[in-house]
Amino acid sequence: MGAGTEASALRAELSPARDRAGHNARGIGVYFTFVKPHIDVTFVLVGLTGALLAWRGSEPFPLTSTLLLVGAVALLSAGAESWTNILDRDLDAVMRRTSARPLVTGQITVGRATVLASSLTVGGLGLSLAVGPVPLLFLLFALISNVVVYSLLTKRATPWSVVLGSAVGSLTLWAGYTAIREPVSGAAWLLGGMVGVWVFVHIWVIAIRYRSDYALGRVPTAPLTWTRGQLTFALAASALAMGALAVGALLALGGPAGRWAAIPVGTLSGLILLGAALAPWRPGLAAPLIRVVTIYLVLVLGVALTCAL
Repeated sequence: MGAGTEASALRAELSPARDRAGHNARGIGVYFTFVKPHIDVTFVLVGLTGALLAWRGSEPFPLTSTLLLVGAVALLSAGAESWTNILDRDLDAVMRRTSARPLVTGQITVGRATVLASSLTVGGLGLSLAVGPVPLLFLLFALISNVVVYSLLTKRATPWSVVLGSAVGSLTLWAGYTAIREPVSGAAWLLGGMVGVWVFVHIWVIAIRYRSDYALGRVPTAPLTWTRGQLTFALAASALAMGALAVGALLALGGPAGRWAAIPVGTLSGLILLGAALAPWRPGLAAPLIRVVTIYLVLVLGVALTCAL
């Protein structure tokens, strides 16, 4: 047998293995996308911030508790997003920006999605229990807030659904804090409150950006249900509350760093307030405002940690 024939035979033998590897990689990628990793990372950051605020460098770093917390939040967030994908699959099918999601395209079956969601949820609750009873309660209520209160009960019923379900952000931060120390400090209460308000400010701005999509799904979001004046008032008041809570948390942390950091955070809060007030009247502002609001959360959490540590 010549060298060329041997090479062809070897390629033929290896081809099915390559195909299987490529298929497996694509399959893993589909499931990875399904659990919305960008949201999971956000909640892990929120929970980790709570834990580091509780630690504040005052004792040996609680590595085990922190790793258990990060794992619990990551699994529960991925589980919650899996459940919401299952609950919203009919809406996703008619909305343009969600029409390529795996349940809609058939890349993942409802049965497999349910097994995944159940496994992630049970695993997350198990790790939460290992962290402690108080973090477990906070994370359990966060899960209920996201999946039951928001997705199952109120999303299709009222424009206030995002407010009613926004406790998931606050509860995640307080779970992180109580994983390391109890009771929750005043600064952590304020910072958790800020994250909760951030959740519905962020979602309302997204709803302005994708107003036509929500109309196709007949989801009663604030931009579809309220007048522009009502939406302007709600967004401006919420942005003001978000900024006040953020600045209050930084001041509550004490020290010159917190006082100085409150100035740029307060300034950025004011710019977001202005953008939020204009967005209902100029929907084109919604896309850049989504990015600014996202950066704002990371910035405030990072500044809070810098001041605390």
